[in-house]
Amino acid sequence: MEKKREELVRRLLGMIHDPQVFPDGKLPPERELALQLGISRNLLREVIITLEAMGYISVRERQGAFIVKPNPDDFTASLKLASFWPDDMLINVMEMRLTIEPPIAGLAALRRDDDELAKMKDCVTKLVAMHDSPSHGASSGGQWDSMLHMLVVHAARNPLLDRLYEGLSSTMDKYIVLSRVKLLALPDWPQKIIADHSALVAAIEAKNETAAREAQSRHLGSALAMLKEISK
Repeated sequence: MEKKREELVRRLLGMIHDPQVFPDGKLPPERELALQLGISRNLLREVIITLEAMGYISVRERQGAFIVKPNPDDFTASLKLASFWPDDMLINVMEMRLTIEPPIAGLAALRRDDDELAKMKDCVTKLVAMHDSPSHGASSGGQWDSMLHMLVVHAARNPLLDRLYEGLSSTMDKYIVLSRVKLLALPDWPQKIIADHSALVAAIEAKNETAAREAQSRHLGSALAMLKEISK
């Protein structure tokens, strides 16, 4: 799969760099482009997300995917990274999150304020709306997923953790979206992700440190286990 994904990244990059293929600077709708390339829509989403992370595409909600012009000097290094982003690095990032995020959730339960709690609840509401919409995308849902986890970090009231997450934010956002692409394609996982986030916010609302740690650990642990399984 990794070799096929890299080949598709190269193929789509070649199309992007040919001004005659997409003369208006916009990629065709997902269904149309998947048929054109002869691949599944799930695989196309992973390729699009990889190219977005590399800086070649900008995905705008409800508008589509647009071609951008990144620094050509970054091309070689970015393409080398693309071949292992979705699996090896994704698992590494998830292991890191599982190590540090459950204790952070416990601190957030003890230290959060009402405004932060309201924002967390709003993120869950937005995630539910995204999943209920037939046209929802991993990138759109990933935005609210990332925001929820960032709010939890901020509610922990530790400036060092804030700075750590700010430094990792672009990487974290990228891999949250990639993990959603993989997991949301599995039966029952959209509902599970919503239930996990709801349980986390409920524990934080109750100011239950142990329950918040366990909810975050359960959420990230099950996601990591499934990602390892489907990457075999």
